[in-house]
Amino acid sequence: MEIFEFLFANEQIFTTITLILLIALFIGNIVVDKLKKYKDIDPNGAVTLMDNNNLILLDVREERERKVGYIDGDIHIPLANVKSKLLSLDKHKKVLVYCRSGSRSAHISGLLTRNKFVSVYNLKGGFQAWKRAKLPIKT
Repeated sequence: MEIFEFLFANEQIFTTITLILLIALFIGNIVVDKLKKYKDIDPNGAVTLMDNNNLILLDVREERERKVGYIDGDIHIPLANVKSKLLSLDKHKKVLVYCRSGSRSAHISGLLTRNKFVSVYNLKGGFQAWKRAKLPIKT
C-alpha cells in the first residue's frame, strides 16, 4: 500500500500520470503491431521477394518524387489514387508497397489488407532505405 500512497501523493501525481501514459502507449504499440496484417520488410528482404514473378511492386509516391528515381518494374499509383485503382490490382498476388520513407506505404499496406489482399509487404524505410542499401534504381 505504501507504493500507492507514494505514487498518488500530490507531488508525485504528474510523474505517475506520465508513467501510466507511457505504459499505455507501449502496450498499444505492441497490440497495433500484432493486429496489422501486412509485413514490414527491409530492402534485402524485398530483393528476395522480387525474385517471385507473382509480385506487384507498387510505388505510391507523387510523380515529382519519381524524378529522383524508382525501382525497376514497379507500378506507379500516387497515394491519393490508390483507393480508386484497387480493382485494377490482383488481390491474389503478393504486393510490395513503397514510398519515400515507408510511412505512406504502411498506410496503403493497411488499406490493401483491409480490402482482402492476401499477401502485402511494406518496404521499411521506403525508397530512401533502398538507396542507402545501394540497390539499383531507374531514373
